[in-house]
Formats: sequence, C-alpha cells, structure tokens
Amino acid sequence: MGRWVKAADTADFASLPADSLSLAVEAEGYDIVLFKLPGGWGALDDTCSHEYSKLSEGEVWDGRVYCEKHGSSFDCRSGEVRGLPATEDVQSFAVEQRGEEIWLELPDYA
Repeated sequence: MGRWVKAADTADFASLPADSLSLAVEAEGYDIVLFKLPGGWGALDDTCSHEYSKLSEGEVWDGRVYCEKHGSSFDCRSGEVRGLPATEDVQSFAVEQRGEEIWLELPDYA
C-alpha cells in the first residue's frame, strides 16, 4: 500500500484548452501525466517506454494517449501498451478526486 498525495486541483484542467485532456504534474519526484476521462481519471508515468518522450505532450483519444514522437499508444488508466512501436507498459498510479482536488497513490518509500 502506498501513500496518497495531492497532485492537482480540478481547476488546473479548467485553465487548459477545451480539447486538452491531460496535465503534466510533479509529485514527490515523480513526473506524472493526469488524464481527465469520461467517468473518472487516469494517471501514468509521463515518460514513453519506447524512446522516453513526454506522454503529456501527446494526443488523447478514446482513453488512449499517443506519444507524439513515434505514435506509441497506451491505455490512460492502466498504462498498458495499445500500439507499437512501444512494447513495454508505463507505470500507472491510482488516482481519485476528493472534492476539487486530485490525489495520487505513490509507492511507499524503500
């Protein structure tokens, strides 16, 4: 079981362009991309497993994020690879909305 930390406010998404569904955040040393999705939220490591580009700079369609560098795609909730050339999943994080705040569960310290 990990520890829960506040990562953002829902208002942070309101300041983005209307078609933007993702937000890059830093939480205790982790670079994470948050996704506002139908029915909830997703959170992934912000680094593509193929060639280490920022997933927060990619496009989001139908619950997938597409890396802008080579088009690899990942499920926005689970981090599972959904399209090549990536072959390794990216780390996902439990995420929940508490009032107007977005919270993430990060791994316990070693």
